[in-house]
Amino acid sequence: MTKKILLGMALVASLAACTDDYKDWLTPQVVDQPEKVSFGDGSVTTVGVIDLNSITDENVKVCTITAPTASKEGFDPIYTITIGDDTYGISADGAIPASFLQASIVDMYGNCRPVERDIQAIVSMWLSNGLTTVKTATSAPFTIKVIPKAPVIESAYYLTGSINGWDNTDMTYKLTNDGSDPYDNPTFKLRIPATEDGSNIEFKMTPESGIGGDWSGCLAASSEEGKFNYNNDGGNFVITADPDALFYDITFNMLDQTWSATPVGFNEFIYEIGNESGWSEPHPLHGDGSGLYTAVIYLDGEFKFKPNKDNWDGDWEKASGDATGGTLTPDGGPNVDAAAPGFYYIKVDLREMTYALTPVSSISIIGSVRGAWDTDVDMTYNEMLKCWEARETLNAGEFKFRLNHDWAINWGGTMDNLTQDGANLQLPADGPYIIRLYLSDEAPAHCIVKEDNGYPDFFYEIGNEGGWSTSHALRGNGSGVYQGYYYLDGEFKFKPNADNWDDDLEYVDGTAMGGTLQSSGGPNCPDPGAGFYQINLDLTSLTYNLVQIEAIGIIGGFNGWGGDVDMAYNKDAGCWEATTTIDADTELKFRANHDWAINWGGEANDLTQDGANLIVGAGTYKFQLFLSYQGNHHVVITKQ
Repeated sequence: MTKKILLGMALVASLAACTDDYKDWLTPQVVDQPEKVSFGDGSVTTVGVIDLNSITDENVKVCTITAPTASKEGFDPIYTITIGDDTYGISADGAIPASFLQASIVDMYGNCRPVERDIQAIVSMWLSNGLTTVKTATSAPFTIKVIPKAPVIESAYYLTGSINGWDNTDMTYKLTNDGSDPYDNPTFKLRIPATEDGSNIEFKMTPESGIGGDWSGCLAASSEEGKFNYNNDGGNFVITADPDALFYDITFNMLDQTWSATPVGFNEFIYEIGNESGWSEPHPLHGDGSGLYTAVIYLDGEFKFKPNKDNWDGDWEKASGDATGGTLTPDGGPNVDAAAPGFYYIKVDLREMTYALTPVSSISIIGSVRGAWDTDVDMTYNEMLKCWEARETLNAGEFKFRLNHDWAINWGGTMDNLTQDGANLQLPADGPYIIRLYLSDEAPAHCIVKEDNGYPDFFYEIGNEGGWSTSHALRGNGSGVYQGYYYLDGEFKFKPNADNWDDDLEYVDGTAMGGTLQSSGGPNCPDPGAGFYQINLDLTSLTYNLVQIEAIGIIGGFNGWGGDVDMAYNKDAGCWEATTTIDADTELKFRANHDWAINWGGEANDLTQDGANLIVGAGTYKFQLFLSYQGNHHVVITKQ
């Protein structure tokens, strides 16, 4: 900063950052003994801890000045205070503008977190007759203790409003910064979908500590446009519907107390499709709202991009370039050149209509969790879970993910929203961990970190139904319990590996529907009879049991939730099938044995036990329900 001397209080500069009129005041603090330093033959005495959150006047007293003797006739004393590189005017009673004190804290500490800060200062006395000014005394350095003005900022806030039924227990719409200190980065963001009927969206923001409580701590709209208040002091925020918006990007600056909502016209996803899947499976690239889309995808041959998952409308082909990069056109053209088999980091910029591919030689974890930021832990691709995975014993500390042992492409931020160059992630304690990184599904890049208790993700059933050649995955819950749904026909057994028989489990005793197991060799599990079964395996007790699935049906609002549309098992396709007509938009689920004990709902591509109802519009549909397909349940719904 440029050093300056301000001899008149009228020369006070405008307020610095973090000095708005906040409402969320902290309790003032005090110190027992003030500090007293020499000042010529006078003294300067500090006044204890100054809490700027409780200051309502423009000026704040920072010390008591006992003036040195002034000996020049016709000269008046003027006082200054030097803090860091800046010198300000200070009144004879030791007061300076509160804004100067606030700005000094931000300059020295980089933020205005509301904790006690120490500021070193020096007071000087000058004598002036209006033409000549002479410094006559300077104090020894002394410490001013200050709590800067700022609200208490929580780590997350949740939208509560018309799009989630004003349910402030709902945590669907989470507002966060990039995971760094909120006083370093007070900008919190959230993307929400536009309403299907084009209506306005009203909401408030519930702090994390207020989820499930009353509304007293919510952020509310100020009467001043684009501003908000803490402590539910105001009305609802309103986003006026934009007919072209697919999403709205909501931004809150927790220090400026400002907010905005920007309509977004870019789709949340675009899709790659190509030879690697026989041109049958689109792979999502997640967008950042600006037209930039990224993902890590396995390629093998030619490919192209398209805006919609379920149709080819408006797809993009190559205008120029090759398999490594080029330009795109929506006007028809050849596929992008064949890529060699392998994983690629793909970046598509729809603003410039360009694409670029970076071959993936490694994806790794790096950070102090390995002791230092100089060693990568390489991850492997888990084909069943469609993620990059590492099982490793790590230290408490910080970490990030990066591509090809280089920082050009790296991911950080928060566990559920990883971004390029995002903040370091935190591991809370030493121990063995499973870390899974998802870089290509219909969600932002994200990771899951959990303790590794030694149980594998999957165990496998193998038996006569597949000629003892096909392993069927049973998915684990992380604590030694596994489940899957498969057709059985004859004897069978269990094993930990899909591709070998090492450490397989055989039958000890029980019935055809369940029993105990051992790993020391023994007979196969007995034939339960040809049919479809829920298979349950518990490694903690070395037991298994079967539940026969005699029927699976579709039930919902279209049939009054009172009668199942039975599905037929297609053994060749490995799914349950039914075709039915639905007269109006409806909710529906799938269930077994005409009973709710076993039922599936949620998302069509990720069905779970007791999941939410699915929503289907009017029409005639073919439903194909795949249970335990690569460990997951999903349904394919095809309009006829």
